[in-house]
Order: sequence, then C-alpha cells, then structure tokens
Amino acid sequence: MADITLAPPTTTRKTGFKDFFAAIGRHRGLRHPKIRLALLILVPILVLTALAPVLPIQKPLETNLRAMMQVPSIEHPFGTDKMGRDILSRTLAGVQISLVVGFSVAMIALMSGMVLGTLAGFYGGMIDRAVMTVVDIFLAFPSLLLAIGLVSVMGTGLVPVILAISLADVPRFIRLQRSQVLSLRSRAFIDAARTINAPQSWLMTRHIVPNTIAPMLVAGSIAAANAILIEASLSFLGLGIMPPQPSLGNIVRDGQTYLEQAWWISTLPGVVILLIAVGLHFLSDGVRELLDPRSRQ
Repeated sequence: MADITLAPPTTTRKTGFKDFFAAIGRHRGLRHPKIRLALLILVPILVLTALAPVLPIQKPLETNLRAMMQVPSIEHPFGTDKMGRDILSRTLAGVQISLVVGFSVAMIALMSGMVLGTLAGFYGGMIDRAVMTVVDIFLAFPSLLLAIGLVSVMGTGLVPVILAISLADVPRFIRLQRSQVLSLRSRAFIDAARTINAPQSWLMTRHIVPNTIAPMLVAGSIAAANAILIEASLSFLGLGIMPPQPSLGNIVRDGQTYLEQAWWISTLPGVVILLIAVGLHFLSDGVRELLDPRSRQ
C-alpha cells in the first residue's frame, strides 16, 4: 500500500498584515468612515509637523521680548508666550516628541507582548505562571501611577519616558496575546497539525501568531494614543520632557498661570493633544472593523 503524506493543515482564515494591506489595496480601508475621519484629523497635523523646519515661523527656542503674550494672529497663529516664543512652532516640536513616544511605546509593547504572551499561552506550566505573576503585579497599578514611579527611578528625558510607559503597557499586551493563544491552541486545525507531529515552532509562527495580529494591531494603535496622553501628563507634572525642550505637556503647564490673560498658551496645544488622541482612537476602531470579518458582514 502506498504511503500517504499529509500536508500540514492550514487555518480556515488568517488575519494580519497581509489582509490589512490587501484591504487597503482594494480601497476598502480608505472608504471606511472611521479611517477617513482619522486621516482627516491626523494627516494635517502630520504634514504640518513634517514641514515645521521650512515653515516661515519662529524657531521653537527663539525668544522675542518685544512680542511677549501676543494673541493669535497671522504672524503667530497660536500666539506667543511670556518669553515671546511662538506657540505654533513649539506645539509642532512637541507633536514630534509625542509621535516618537507614542509609536515607540506601541512597537516595544507590541513586540514584547506578542513574544511573552505567545510563550506563556502556548507552553503553559512554569513559564505561564512566572510570566503571569509578574504581569499581575504590574497590572495592580494604574498606568499613569506606574509610569510616574518608573520615571522617578530612571530619571527624566525622552528615553526614560519611553521605557517607563512601555513597561507600564507591556503587561496588558501580554495578557491580551496570552488569551488569544489559549483560545487558538484548542482549535481543530491545531489539533490536526499535532496529529502529524508538526513542530511547535511551526505551529506558533504559521498558525498561532498570524491569527493574533489583527487585535494586537488595534491594541497597538490604542496604546500609542494612551502613551501620548501619559507623556503629556508626565511633562505637565515636570517628570517627562524637561524645558527648554518643548513638549505638549510642558507647554500646557507653562500657560496654566496665564489662563485668564493668555488662554491660547495652554488651550491650543491642549486641543492638539485631544485631536491626536481622538484621531488614533478612530483609526484603531476602523482597523478593527476592517480586519474583523464579523464587522464587515
């Protein structure tokens, strides 16, 4: 009797980067109302931030004592502060810092969470107990409070802020990834692959991880928005990006004393923080609906 070789089973449906870019390629993503709204909010901010060095505006650290506390005008669209610095240029410089922090935190938390969550959920046993014990300890503290404590230990500045917020976010990614792996591990196509002695590394890389990418991408975009808010909060409290380097948080803090006389110093950068956070949340919700077949139905 001839030997029969069974090919490794494939999943019924894989979601991930391939599906996402395929959806974008068919213009389905650009037609999604939430993604359109997110792009409408984020693209102008990103374009202005990228063009900030060549825009005909004052440099972020340049002072002009003759133009102190000026109201928003054509020359200074966001007005000036107590030292005559242009609020628009300082806001755009702060947006650069916020975007670096947001996307760095999202990438670190996403990659770390996927690796540790996959190992904990797939192998179980001592690995799972050890990882989840540490995760539960970190999750006992609110993200902002934990970030404040970590920054107090590591010091202020861009790199310590990114590391502190990342450490505060990684446990949530680990728990999300672990729960998905535990659900997928008992699926029929995984059992079928085990019957033909498929390597565990092959199961993780070809079946488990690709099916967890979609929700992790959504979580990553939400984490980027939350990281921007936490960075602004730390800078507002004097624990994040320190002056004279502009950050949205320390710009808002500088203007809180002058809210009655110069409302624009704190209000306009605060609106920019709000727009970035709202835009990223709309983007994450749109990506979730785009990649979720039940939402598309």
